[in-house]
Amino acid sequence: MNFFKWIFRSSGPTGDHAGWQNSQPMVPVTTNSQPFTSEKAVQIPVVWACVDLLSRTVASLPIEVFVNDNGERRLDFKSNLNSILAVSPNYMMTPFEFIQTLVMHWCLRGNAYAKIERFNDGNVKSLFPLNPDQMNVFLSETGEVIYRYYTKKDRYEDYSASEVLHWKCMGNGVMGLSKLEYMASSLTESAAAQELANDSFTSKGKMKGILSADNVINPKQKEEINEQFLALAKGGIPVLPANLHFEQLTLSPAETQLLETRKFSVEEICRWFGVPSALVNSDGGAPGSNLEQVTANFYKSTILPMCISLEQAIMKRVPGQTEKYNHQIRFKLSFLNRASDKDRSSINAQAVQNGWKTRNEVRREEGLPPVKDGDALTAQNNLQPLSMLGSTNATQTPQTPISTRATAQ
Repeated sequence: MNFFKWIFRSSGPTGDHAGWQNSQPMVPVTTNSQPFTSEKAVQIPVVWACVDLLSRTVASLPIEVFVNDNGERRLDFKSNLNSILAVSPNYMMTPFEFIQTLVMHWCLRGNAYAKIERFNDGNVKSLFPLNPDQMNVFLSETGEVIYRYYTKKDRYEDYSASEVLHWKCMGNGVMGLSKLEYMASSLTESAAAQELANDSFTSKGKMKGILSADNVINPKQKEEINEQFLALAKGGIPVLPANLHFEQLTLSPAETQLLETRKFSVEEICRWFGVPSALVNSDGGAPGSNLEQVTANFYKSTILPMCISLEQAIMKRVPGQTEKYNHQIRFKLSFLNRASDKDRSSINAQAVQNGWKTRNEVRREEGLPPVKDGDALTAQNNLQPLSMLGSTNATQTPQTPISTRATAQ
């Protein structure tokens, strides 16, 4: 009987109990919150914009695979990890499409899964994304994690932890919290505001209300009044008897401050996803120094933690035994500067002048052929000890003036 006590027990979203894990809140914050599926949520424009921005940004970063060779860390283009993560994760998806799918699942459901197929030697053969809505996670009392994936309504497959890449959002360590379930109240408010806006425009701004009269209206008069209001739909103007009074039943969009409500919903949903509202064009801000700072903070506070979390999730489950302990993967965050010639040129100039990149390394990144003597690390040599200021040394080679050194290099 003890077996059945824990096998059917469901762990809370922040607990660490054995049994089937739950990623949803146990109690809703408001009584009128509606459940949202992924398909329903992304129909709200700001949800689509946030998820699309996050998934495209992370997916656009190349994944670099490094190997530790006798204490020297270098890129390994021939490794199996590089073939899977940087070239082709499976037969039908590019690396961009694969990472974009994982990020979308992670953003909406708090958990992203991928089936790991391996060769006989244990190295990865392919990675296929799995729908989180079809996945259940079970934690045994011995700490073993089992992933049950429902392929059809009454059919499922069980996978061990080594067979599934599991990228988790904030949670209890076994499961991430389902963001859609926790933000249901905010989504309900946004959907209600959107529905009100649609209703207002589709009804062409017609007011809803009732007519009251001082005297009793006979059926013939009612029919004439109805014909007058039907003429309104064709662009006419109804002419009503003087003793009729119109009483509005619903508030107008101006009275309910519809635009302000929708703008507030955008700000609130952006906070759920960690996306600055300026990046989804909610405030109409023009590009400038302020937006550049907002974008830089977005990269540091949202994109960087996401990349680090995904890197660690991949390294924990994906590599085979031959690559697990001597390889590392990194998202190339400097690739975010690819669209900005000014930022990229400034960083490359500093790298060359301070001796941590060669000219040929920079040229290869820019798609240019290498040049002779371009593999040597160089640095500026205009700095001298304070004790030598004001002194002359006949044997010292004159230094190139700062104004002409960039040309000489």
